Amino acid sequence: MTMNIKSLLILLVVFLGNLQLKGQVRDSCSLVVDSLQTQFPQNSEDGKFPDWIQLATSDEFCIGVSDPYMDSDMALEQAKLRAVAIACLKKNLAYRSIVDNYTSDKKERYASSKFVSLTNVLSAAQVDLKSLPIEKSFTSSFDEVFVLVNSANIRQLSNECDSTNTIRISADLLQSEIKGSREESYSFIKLYINTPKQYPIKELKYYSYNTQSGKDIVSKINQFEIKFPSGIFRYQPFQKSDTTAYQNGMIDASLHYSFWNAYLDVILNNLLLMTKEGGKVKSVGDQYNTMFKNLFRVVDYQKMKFSIADIKVEGNRLYMKTDF
Repeated sequence: MTMNIKSLLILLVVFLGNLQLKGQVRDSCSLVVDSLQTQFPQNSEDGKFPDWIQLATSDEFCIGVSDPYMDSDMALEQAKLRAVAIACLKKNLAYRSIVDNYTSDKKERYASSKFVSLTNVLSAAQVDLKSLPIEKSFTSSFDEVFVLVNSANIRQLSNECDSTNTIRISADLLQSEIKGSREESYSFIKLYINTPKQYPIKELKYYSYNTQSGKDIVSKINQFEIKFPSGIFRYQPFQKSDTTAYQNGMIDASLHYSFWNAYLDVILNNLLLMTKEGGKVKSVGDQYNTMFKNLFRVVDYQKMKFSIADIKVEGNRLYMKTDF
């Protein structure tokens, strides 16, 4: 009898704990966070996206895209926040960058050069997220929600101390390459979106890690991680990259990992071009360690805005060119 009572008490504690957890979920976000799909459909054949994606080139509008296979209400809110974030970056951004180059004349070691680039981008604006109108919306066959918002509804901050309706955006881009008898490469992008206190979604986080072994993606709404498959998305039949796009100064990314992943990737990599066109060269020292020497550092800080000059999809890749 004693064992049965103990077992019942344990079950009761677990049951009450689950109820409390669900209550916390509802309190922290009014959207249905526990309706995310855990079984993902196989690759769709149509792989369509909206024709109005070309409106991304207009300064009047901005486009946001949700993660795939989410609850429709949550996907809509996520896409809207991402559209606002990109609009904020286009209107006014401050970026800081550090680029380090190391070289070595020790040929017997496996590495002869090392390149590390870190860029941080910040922006903020005021927008009434609850009443922000959505001009157009589209749901893809992968349950991604595309939204179009009017940038006129997003205002620059008039007072840094005023946090009412203030949305803040922080993005980082890290690239690291080692060349020699062994070659290693690594890149990392992240996007943080912090919203006004009165908004149910407090923050969005998105990380994308690229290594030689593949890509890892982490996406979060508040403290909840969004689960979705990676590497199955087809929007167009695969074909070799269009080399003329590079000649036209366009940056490209694979759509294999969802539309938003490629969209954010090409935007941040286009912003990285700003580092290459400016900055001050500083020589830190001729001796870095026993392997590398001749370290040169380029640092830069600017406030500016940018626009999307061209965007296209070809061969399941997204191409973009920006103007500053």
